[in-house]
Amino acid sequence: MPEEMVGFIQSGVSVIVGVVGSDGRARAGRALATRVLGSGAIRLMYPTEGNAAITASALDGGPIAATFSAPISHRTIQLKAGSSWIEQLEPEDRVCVDHQMDAFAAELGVLGFSPYFLKAFCDNRSQSISVLGFVPQFAFEQTPGPGAGCAL
Repeated sequence: MPEEMVGFIQSGVSVIVGVVGSDGRARAGRALATRVLGSGAIRLMYPTEGNAAITASALDGGPIAATFSAPISHRTIQLKAGSSWIEQLEPEDRVCVDHQMDAFAAELGVLGFSPYFLKAFCDNRSQSISVLGFVPQFAFEQTPGPGAGCAL
């Protein structure tokens, strides 16, 4: 994965993840942060609470799609893989969550969201965090416009 793309998906963008369960249905939710390993594997950190279906689908090894979008520019990239798995939370994951959620809150603040909303929506420091792993096989440009849907 190009360094510029790695930087973008770890910069504190909105992350929506969908994992397909054994029944063929996708379970979707919001991830809090992304960590790209040197091997190219991706770790997505997401709230444990309210996402049992995503966890169950990943435990089954379900296919995954993750969409990364910057609120101000609307730049959007989607990564897909044929399988996913659950990982143990590592100290570096928590650091990524704190840093990326602060960056995301700052960007939303520029858009005019109130400090009260930002604290409620972006402060996940006391939450239980789960980690979903995958190795991207496909990447797509999803930024609105004529290039949306093109493979990267």
